[in-house]
Amino acid sequence: MGRGHSIGLEALEQRVATVRAGRYSLPAVALHWVMAVLLIGQVVLGLYMVELPKRTPEVAYYYGLHKSFGLIALMLITLRVWWRLRNKPPAPVHMPAAQERAAAAVHRLLYVCMAVIPLSGFAGSNFGKHPVKFFGYALPLLGWESTAAQAFFRYVHVAFVWLLCALVAVHLLAVVYHLLKSGAGLLRRMLP
Repeated sequence: MGRGHSIGLEALEQRVATVRAGRYSLPAVALHWVMAVLLIGQVVLGLYMVELPKRTPEVAYYYGLHKSFGLIALMLITLRVWWRLRNKPPAPVHMPAAQERAAAAVHRLLYVCMAVIPLSGFAGSNFGKHPVKFFGYALPLLGWESTAAQAFFRYVHVAFVWLLCALVAVHLLAVVYHLLKSGAGLLRRMLP
C-alpha cells in the first residue's frame, strides 16, 4: 500500500496545483465578489433613494448610507487595483484574439467605472451644503457650495453607473457564453 498510495497522493497534489495555477488568488476572488455584491447593492439603493420624497428623514438616511458604502467601494477598488498591480493573474483563457481584446477592454472599463463612480459621487457631495458623513461621522467639506459643480459630478456619477450596468451585463453574457462553450472551467477561476 505504501508505494501505490504515495504515487496516488503525488498525482492528487499535482492535480490540485494545476487547478490552482489557473485560478485567481483568494484575495482577488474575495475582492471580486465583495465588490460585486456592494456595487449591485449600491445601484439598487441609488435607484430606490432617488424616488423618495426630498427633504425627509428617510431620504437623508438612505443618501447617508449610499455615501458611506460608496466610500467603502472607493477603498475596496483602491485595494483591488493595488492587489492586481502586485499580483499577476492566472494565464488568460485561450480564445480568439478579438475576444481577448474585447475582454481586456471590458475589464479595464469596469475598473475605470468602479473608480470614477465613487470619486464623482464624493466630489459632487463636496459642492453641496452638507458634508459627507461616513456612517454618521462628518468628513470635512473639500469644496464650496456650487450647484453647477454638483450637477456636473452628479451627471458623471449617473452616466458611469449606467455604463457600469452595461459592462456588467456584457461581462455576465460572456460568462454564460463561456459556460455553454467550455463548461464550468472558466467559472472555477473566480470561485473561492
